[in-house]
Amino acid sequence: MSPAQLKKLQELSQIFSQGKANPKQIQQLSALLAQINQYENNDVAHDNAEVAFIPAPRFG
Repeated sequence: MSPAQLKKLQELSQIFSQGKANPKQIQQLSALLAQINQYENNDVAHDNAEVAFIPAPRFG
């Protein structure tokens, strides 16, 4: 999660906790969470790809 995404998430979280979220802010939160989840999913897939390759042992 980027610093900008974290800041926006904190702002939206405060608005939601006050019960003052409007439809535009709901849409913003939905889009932000989708971005964060996509980033996290790509990061996990990248990490898995790095560990998935195990070279065959060399004999000799």
